[in-house]
Amino acid sequence: MNKREWGFLRETKELAQAAGTDKDTGIKRTGLEEYLAVIFPDVKDWIHDKPIGKIGTTVCRKRPDYRSEALKLIVEFDGLQHYTSPANIRRDTENTLLYESLGYKVVRIPYFIQLTNIAVKTLFCVSIEERLFDESIPSIGPKSQNTPAYLCYSGIQRMARDFSRFPEQYEVNMRYMKMCEDQFLVEYELLEAAYRNYIETGGNIENS
Repeated sequence: MNKREWGFLRETKELAQAAGTDKDTGIKRTGLEEYLAVIFPDVKDWIHDKPIGKIGTTVCRKRPDYRSEALKLIVEFDGLQHYTSPANIRRDTENTLLYESLGYKVVRIPYFIQLTNIAVKTLFCVSIEERLFDESIPSIGPKSQNTPAYLCYSGIQRMARDFSRFPEQYEVNMRYMKMCEDQFLVEYELLEAAYRNYIETGGNIENS
């Protein structure tokens, strides 16, 4: 197998190609379906952005990002907008509960979590021999306007909760944010406080 260059995650290969190469790091973007093809090489029934349809007596018109009936798995890529609006955050929770009630396992991938080998193991319980995204590269910063400064209160709490599953990526991003010159557009302290509180209380925080 040829060595591949794994980039920052985007929902689709098409969106990844349209975004091009990251100007700050020189790293390209990679579509989620390209990662899924390596994580689940034998699964060929991925459905992207289509209504689930009728399951039993329930008709579900929700359109998850990726769905596999063979795995009974739904994979959602949660972009920045999933952390800037309380309404969006509530909707994600409701959708997850709905999908689970229909018999699916749901994996949500936050925009600030990259698919490193460790992250893939955490999210999908799959070990990949090929090296995936470089875990030493930060994925959030003021130039991308995706730091805690741009999130709503509930979004910061959600980011802290999500980062708790990926402490190695939290540390990489926190170190980078602390080095940024324009702290007005970063406000890493908001995330740091929420993360510390989440860890110290064992996850028992508001909006967790």
